[in-house]
Amino acid sequence: MRRLTALLVSACLVNPALAGKLYLMGGAYGDTNTDLFVNGLRKATGIDTGFTPNLASTRNCGTDWATTRCPRIAVVTSAAASYAVGADAFQNDLLNADGSLAKRGYYNLFQTHGFSPKFITAHIDNYTTHARAGTAEGNANLAILQQADVVFFAGGDQAKHARTWLKDDGSDSDLAATLRTRWNGGAGNLVVAGDSAGNHLLNATMHGVGISYGYLYFGADLPSPTAIPNYLNFGDAREGTSALRFLENGGTMKGLGLLPTVLLSDTHFDRRSGRLGRLAAAMRALNIRLGLGVDENTGVLVDPAASTAQVYGAGVLVVVDSNAASVQAASTYKVSNLRVSLLSAGDRYHYGTRTVTSARAAIGTRYYSGAYDSADVFGALETSKSLTRLVDQSASYNLGSAPRPVYDSGPQYPSSAPTLRLRFTRDASTRGYYGSGRYTVEKARVDFE
Repeated sequence: MRRLTALLVSACLVNPALAGKLYLMGGAYGDTNTDLFVNGLRKATGIDTGFTPNLASTRNCGTDWATTRCPRIAVVTSAAASYAVGADAFQNDLLNADGSLAKRGYYNLFQTHGFSPKFITAHIDNYTTHARAGTAEGNANLAILQQADVVFFAGGDQAKHARTWLKDDGSDSDLAATLRTRWNGGAGNLVVAGDSAGNHLLNATMHGVGISYGYLYFGADLPSPTAIPNYLNFGDAREGTSALRFLENGGTMKGLGLLPTVLLSDTHFDRRSGRLGRLAAAMRALNIRLGLGVDENTGVLVDPAASTAQVYGAGVLVVVDSNAASVQAASTYKVSNLRVSLLSAGDRYHYGTRTVTSARAAIGTRYYSGAYDSADVFGALETSKSLTRLVDQSASYNLGSAPRPVYDSGPQYPSSAPTLRLRFTRDASTRGYYGSGRYTVEKARVDFE
C-alpha cells in the first residue's frame, strides 16, 4: 500500500514547496470534458498518467485503494442539504424524464475519467459525529483523507461546506485538521479540488450571494465575516434577510484557507452572469489584490510551489489585478486602472510576477473595425466579449453599461439607481493572442466609471 509520511507544519506558516496543489473549477462542468478531468485534474496527481480512460465505462479503476493503479479521490458533498442528498449525488446518476442520462453521479463521473472514488460522509446534519475523531464514522472519514490522492469538494451551498468542516469558532474540525496536515506537509502530492461552492471554500475568506451590480451599488461594502453557526444568514443582513441588500450585496464567511492568501477565487464567472464587478468589489472589501474568476466547465490548477495557475477545459479564467488601481470617491464602487487578463485552455498565469504565458500567436492585423459597446456588460459572456474584441479591433476602447436591475417581484432598486459603466482600454501594456478559435488577453485596463 502506498503510504504518506506527514510532516506537521503550522497552518499559518505554509511552505509552498511542501504544500499540495489546488484545482479550482467554475461549476456547470460537462461530464465528458476530458481536458478538465483527465488532462487537468487526473494528470496533476502524477499517478498513472499514461492511462487513457474509457468514457463509456464506469469501471475504469479498481475500488481497493491498496491495489488500484488509479488516483484515489475522496468526494465531499457536504454542500448538499443533508447526508441523504449528498449520498444520492455520489451513488446515483441523474436521469431525464425519459430515463436518459442527464448527469453522472460522482462515483460514475470519476470512474469514467480514471479515478477510484470514495465518499466522505460528513454533512450538515451529522458533522458532530462524522467530522470528529473517535467515532466510527469520523474515523472512517479520516482514514479516507489520509490515503486520498485527490480531495474533491462538490458544488452546492458553500456555507454548508464551512459549517460541516469548521467548528463554531471557525477553527478546524478533526476532519479539516487532518486535511490541512496532509496539505501542508505533503511535498506536493495531494491535490485539493473544488467545484463551484467547493472552489469558494478553498479561500481564506469566502464571499458569496449577490451580483456585480449589487456589490458595486453598495460600495464594495461587504459585512464582516459571518460566524459559522449562523451559516443560514450568509449574506448582508443589515437590512434583514429579505431585504434588497441581503439579496444583492455579498456576505463573507471563513473558508479553509488553502488557496494562497494573495488570491481570491470566484466561480460561474461569465457564462451564468458577469461577475467581474462582484470579484473586484470583494477584493476591495477583503484587501486582496489578485482575483481569479473561473468560468463554467473550466478548471485552474494552482501550484503554490511555482506560483502559477494553468487553465483547462472549455471556458476561461479572468484574472483581476488591482495592484496599480485607485479607488474614486463615490457612493457606488468606482475604481480606475484595474488590469484584467483573460486566459483560455493551455494558458498559464504567473501570480508571483503577474504575467501571462500563452502558446497562441500574438495578434498583428486586427480583424474587427470599430468598437464593441455592451448594453448589459454583466450579462452572460459580455465581459469576455468586451475583452477579446478589445485586442482584435481597430478601436482602442470598449464601453459597457450595467443598467439598474428590475425584478418581477421582491425588493427593488430605487428608480434613481444609476446605470453603471465600465471602460475597457487597450494601451501599451495590453497584449492579445489568438489561435484555434480562442483568445488570450493580457493586462487590459478596466475602469469602473
